[in-house]
Amino acid sequence: FLVIGQGKCGTSSLYQYLTGHDRVLPAVKKQIHYFIFNTKKSLKWYYSNFPTIESFLGTGTLMTGEASPGYMPYPSVIELLVKRLSPT
Repeated sequence: FLVIGQGKCGTSSLYQYLTGHDRVLPAVKKQIHYFIFNTKKSLKWYYSNFPTIESFLGTGTLMTGEASPGYMPYPSVIELLVKRLSPT
């Protein structure tokens, strides 16, 4: 999952609720900011911020994700997200 938020609007609370579920593993850090501050880094770098396949298999976890409250003011984030993460 990816929480696209605005500062002081509950992004952290939503992230904590989601990652508090037994079948959800948190990212290495909540705010990766890949789509605004780290766009020159590879998608492999972005994925390295999340638990490994082995972590999922070992714990029975179903999902992971991040929350970056700084994404909301940047419309280009959505375009870049679709471009980099769409399976085409």
